[in-house]
Amino acid sequence: MDLRQWRKHIDQVVADEGQWLGILDEFGLPLYELGGVVDVSFPQARLEAESVAVTLAVTPGDRVVNDLVGAGLGVQDAAGRLVPAAGPTRLIMLARAGKPRQVATVTHTVASGSTGPATLVVHGVGLVDSLSWWPCPSVPVEWASARFDEWTTDAGGVAYKTPRQLAQLPFATRADGYTVTGRARRVVQNIIQDSFDAVNALYGWADNPHAVVDFATRADKSPQALVRVNDDPVLDTVAETCRAAGLGIGVSLWWPGDGSIYTRTRRDPATYVGKFFAHPVLVVRVREIKEA
Repeated sequence: MDLRQWRKHIDQVVADEGQWLGILDEFGLPLYELGGVVDVSFPQARLEAESVAVTLAVTPGDRVVNDLVGAGLGVQDAAGRLVPAAGPTRLIMLARAGKPRQVATVTHTVASGSTGPATLVVHGVGLVDSLSWWPCPSVPVEWASARFDEWTTDAGGVAYKTPRQLAQLPFATRADGYTVTGRARRVVQNIIQDSFDAVNALYGWADNPHAVVDFATRADKSPQALVRVNDDPVLDTVAETCRAAGLGIGVSLWWPGDGSIYTRTRRDPATYVGKFFAHPVLVVRVREIKEA
């Protein structure tokens, strides 16, 4: 099935049964749905990747066992957990009526059973985790002019055993990095989008981004903030500012057929436009947290 057919099928299953659970490929497209669901835990977190666990009743030969565990029940890590079969990234998605789709990246599985797998617990982390390893450049505008070249030595002249493809990038020269100031929500939005733009430009992904920031927010009444940017990961860079300003960060999966995303198309002067994409995209939203 193509995505349009999958969407129609998922909507029907949600209408009939209340929820749909399935596995997506590394591009965010559905691969297959999951049956035998025993328990689903998809908690919501504000500034960290939530830990997801889905328990399934399975039998040897089930597609999910072959896909996520692999032949011979896969390989165990040091903690005795079954690591995913060597292959592309897998995502797990939960759809429920009247709620945004919830998606997590599969990290590992745990199987149990006397003579073969009878129960499989699929563990994952929320999509916010992608911001915990995405770099936050201190000089993002310079990354667009960098290029990958073959290096046979490091910057000090020490030879590599095998040539490497590397790009020489500028970094903050001050110990405390550079600072960005303004209303907290807009500062955080811009820092995250700057980070996406910098890496996309370096890798040639500028016209085909995998993630964008949604700037469609009401009047920004968040407090003034000063954020130091010193090439740490994105989430490490903005998390404390968000906590102090009462902001939360959410990352969701957008599919073709969803509404437009109000994106920033130019940095200076800042220009915004509602956009659609021909492929799935991660959407980052920075919102005020309403206390219960």
